[in-house]
Amino acid sequence: MIINILSLGKFKMNQTYKSIFEYYRKRIKFKTVLIELKTYKTNKKRELEKLEILKYLKNQDHNNVLVLDTRGENLSSLKFANFLKNKINSGCKRLDFIIGSEAGLDNFFKDSFSTISFGNQTWPHLLVRVMLIEQIYRGLEIIKNSRYHK
Repeated sequence: MIINILSLGKFKMNQTYKSIFEYYRKRIKFKTVLIELKTYKTNKKRELEKLEILKYLKNQDHNNVLVLDTRGENLSSLKFANFLKNKINSGCKRLDFIIGSEAGLDNFFKDSFSTISFGNQTWPHLLVRVMLIEQIYRGLEIIKNSRYHK
């Protein structure tokens, strides 16, 4: 399975968040790719960013796309691990996670795909990348019944 994290914006060079993200990414046995998408500074920002994301979701099964949003389902680590386990067991070839920019995402994504949340707080979108990759790693470790989660 390939895990794609589609995120608007870019890590800056030598940023602490990036090194933490890479630490977890390297520990995941599945190919895990961060796809940093272009952001825009125009009055059509959301529409242009929507098109950027949709380029990568072409031909993707909607059941294999998760959007991160504060109004999404708040999953425990165990439930998230079960979600991952079900995807693996069902033969899912590609799983895409979508993280918006600081301006959020177009409602199209929240209406079209399943959404999950890391709580009611608003988090910096670059930090959400780190939180997501850690939860993916944690979920996979729970599936393996390793000591990491304990």
